[in-house]
Amino acid sequence: MMPGTNPYTAQASAELDREIHAHLVGDASAEEIPAYSSSERAADRLRRWLKSEYGTSITTGKTRIKVKPYFARYGTDPSTSTEVLAETYPLSICRLALLLISRDS
Repeated sequence: MMPGTNPYTAQASAELDREIHAHLVGDASAEEIPAYSSSERAADRLRRWLKSEYGTSITTGKTRIKVKPYFARYGTDPSTSTEVLAETYPLSICRLALLLISRDS
């Protein structure tokens, strides 16, 4: 993970997309990188990959918080699940991906 990247506050960017893609495929230098942090279609693919790779339930939805109306959560037990909030659905999936990636590190 990029030094100093906070999974709870990371912003949508090409750098974020590149970091996530590098973790998925091993090396993202020569490939076209999907816009995971801004495209719902790419975020859906990332969500499916995370679910398969980490063998965990991933729940997404909307909150009542105006500034961060989207959430993504992994796990099924309310006491051990981890949740992130974001301004968009794709960003919520990317923040969750960062948490799972950092858990592996």
